[in-house]
Amino acid sequence: MRALILSGLLACGAAVAKEGGVPTGKLPTDAAPLHYALHLTVDPRRDRFDGEARIRVRLAKASDHVWLHAQQMNIRAVHATDAAGKNADAKAITHGDTGVLEVRFAHSLAAQEIELAFDYDAPFNGQLEGVYKVKVGDDAYAVTQMEPVSARLAFPGFDEPRFKVPFDLVLTVPAQDVAVANTRVLREEKSADAAWKTLTFATTPPLPTYLVAFAVGPWDVADAPPIPPNAVRKGALPLRALGPRGSKDKLAWALEVAPAIVRFYEDYTAQPYPFDKLDLLGAPDFSAGAMENAGLIVYRDAYLLTDAHSAADHYRSVFNIEAHEIAHQWYGDLVTVPWWDDIWLNEAYATWGQAKATSSLRPEYHADLESLEARLYAMANDSLLSTRKIRQPILGRGDIETAFDSITYQKGAAVLAMFERWVGEDTFRKGMREYLASHAFGSGSSDDLIASLTRASGRGDAFAKGMRSFLDQPGVPLVRSELACDAGKARLTLAQSRYLPYGVLSKDAPRWGVPVCTRFGRGEGSDTQCFLLEAPEQQFEIAGGCPDWYLPNADARGYYRFDLATADLANLGAAAGKLSAPEQLVYADAVESGFRRGSVSAGALLDAMPALAGADAPQVATALLPRYEWIREHVADAATRPALDAWVTRLYAPRLGRLGWHRKDGEPGTDTALRTRIAEFLAMVVRDPATRAELGKQGRAALGLDGGGKPDLTRADADLRVTALKVAVQDGGLPAFDAAQAAFEASRDTTERYALLAALGATRDPALGARARDYGLTAAVQIGEMGRLYDAQADEPENRAALWAWLTRNFEPYRKRLPPFAQAWLPKTFSPGRCSTADADGMSAFLAPRTKDLIGGERGLGQTLEGIRQCSALREHVDRKALADWSAAHAKH
Repeated sequence: MRALILSGLLACGAAVAKEGGVPTGKLPTDAAPLHYALHLTVDPRRDRFDGEARIRVRLAKASDHVWLHAQQMNIRAVHATDAAGKNADAKAITHGDTGVLEVRFAHSLAAQEIELAFDYDAPFNGQLEGVYKVKVGDDAYAVTQMEPVSARLAFPGFDEPRFKVPFDLVLTVPAQDVAVANTRVLREEKSADAAWKTLTFATTPPLPTYLVAFAVGPWDVADAPPIPPNAVRKGALPLRALGPRGSKDKLAWALEVAPAIVRFYEDYTAQPYPFDKLDLLGAPDFSAGAMENAGLIVYRDAYLLTDAHSAADHYRSVFNIEAHEIAHQWYGDLVTVPWWDDIWLNEAYATWGQAKATSSLRPEYHADLESLEARLYAMANDSLLSTRKIRQPILGRGDIETAFDSITYQKGAAVLAMFERWVGEDTFRKGMREYLASHAFGSGSSDDLIASLTRASGRGDAFAKGMRSFLDQPGVPLVRSELACDAGKARLTLAQSRYLPYGVLSKDAPRWGVPVCTRFGRGEGSDTQCFLLEAPEQQFEIAGGCPDWYLPNADARGYYRFDLATADLANLGAAAGKLSAPEQLVYADAVESGFRRGSVSAGALLDAMPALAGADAPQVATALLPRYEWIREHVADAATRPALDAWVTRLYAPRLGRLGWHRKDGEPGTDTALRTRIAEFLAMVVRDPATRAELGKQGRAALGLDGGGKPDLTRADADLRVTALKVAVQDGGLPAFDAAQAAFEASRDTTERYALLAALGATRDPALGARARDYGLTAAVQIGEMGRLYDAQADEPENRAALWAWLTRNFEPYRKRLPPFAQAWLPKTFSPGRCSTADADGMSAFLAPRTKDLIGGERGLGQTLEGIRQCSALREHVDRKALADWSAAHAKH
């Protein structure tokens, strides 16, 4: 490909420039785009597409060149026109694989507005970025994914978020195809031979390159009634959804819920939906879950399509993703960050906004608990010394790609929720409205946002300093608290430090401005008081006298962990039934995080499980199961493991028996989710024979192995289907594996394909495992599907040694198929079960020399190795004899 590009450049008079002086980060500020006019000819059945790009550029000072971006394209010609309309000789100069393009003029041009015109062609990308294509049977689709730095694969341009200007787009496509873009179609013209049509789209509002989007193919289109005007938006908003051929009937749910979501954000922000229409498009393969392109949100089709056979969790997931991506139309699209170090503003606000919208519109989804579980996951990542800051300096592409992680999304959203809780929802909304209004259709930074929120908060510098303390340093605060009562008066002593797992030491002593809101229990009631912990240790007088118990994270809105004095923790545990479900979940986290710090024994953690197991909320009832699984795998042995498994089965199997094996009409969503969680745990972790027998029966029926004829996945309960198929393949051997593979190849339903791939990957048979691993690299498995197979492989301890050996032989073909988003996390995919220094050293020896070939690989490997070493330290610390004594004492209880 490089030779082809170079040949094309030389043909139009270009030469390869010296590497010195080539921008490696941000482009220089002496040239900026003002407007783009793009005309692309796209036929998804071909290997390449053609493009014409005209860019109006402002030169801030005299120059004989302009730096911009283009990559993997054959630029056939470049022309420059000055402000007087005179042509200026120009050459396009490539700079290796940097993605940077130089347009050099024959002589220096004065400061002025010029136009650069490019004629080029480029391949459809093979890693789901830029403009790529997907084949589904005989159909072919072209889809775009420009974020973060892949617009340069689609057209020459200034591929940075700070450059935000209008675009005019024209697409010439095969006459039989449907083409969509960011804005509505203004006109359509047929070619003389009727084989092609040319669509001219309305000029976009100012956009950065990464939000430009289009799609071409035989899409099904489902039109919905326009969303009516309201007090914020004066005109009706066109709404429709698109999916692959044959999917029209599965678009109804997404269209049903979209209007209320749009209205929610319009009311909250006091800003009308910013674009001229809203299209929701499900692509048959996609690197991310979804992408918030202005006016054209693109999803993996599995995350958009639903029908009567979809899992209850799938309906909830579609709603949540839709709420997230529509939130972006304000947070990220209307106001865009100037550079990637502030990408948290986009993602954290969309994550936070999604939870608000879901809580308001679908309270039965318990968005508070889902958000809290995600926050606790982020805290686990934030407990690494190698974790990143929310506002992390961005120096290269690896930094950009790895910025899209749980620190940006979940930690960022949690910090917003915590400060919102501190100042009050109405006050916080006032600041948010000011920020959006003052930066609409432009850019806004973290400093801009903090300034708006600080003005609204009325708390002055304390608010700004507190927010910055969470944005500009890594880690989770650990708040140690102790209550003292004397003569009816109460005093709370709070101290802060960084939460670190057992065996992890740091010379740093970070300090945060932590809003600590505390619930104090008094008799049958409780009250909440908030304090700002700024110093390493502070004392606070408590109003209302000495409480019976207290929880130092009221409503579970704080992004910190807490450590209570022994007596205080005992009092809180006794009152756990009086806590809300989110508060029970942070209590469980206090136990779990204490275990990880080495201050809570394995027996004490297990003793905390029964009180939680009976909770209605599935997140609470199963809160400590991941840590049980860790103890089972890394601390228990052949003598203690059977007793532990028998104990936990007695704890959870009766609950599963009462819930039953199929979703009942009208049952609460909490019951459905709890059934799914317990069944998966008992079948896949404990491997309870009774549970596996029930699920295996469903899985075999779904695969047509019990006289059912052809496979029909609807024969298995929708919510248990993935686990049922895994059990069927694991227990059914070659016939079940062959049936699952045949069903996978015959299916065009992405959700079904994901489930079947996971079943293939879950086989524990050595020969079938080898076959599954090789199958994942074939064209039968789409790029975005691969993770389902290899994740399922790594979940099974029997497969891990063979999976690692396979990777050492197949690293290059595996790496080359991974989209940029996934490359940094390759080490993590192959890390489950690794919990020793030797494991870390072995992984490092193979992967460290290869991180240069992985975008963001150095960070991904570093964090994975640190996690393995933390696991090893804790495993060595846990008292195995004490666990054996506990197991013996609970063997028959």
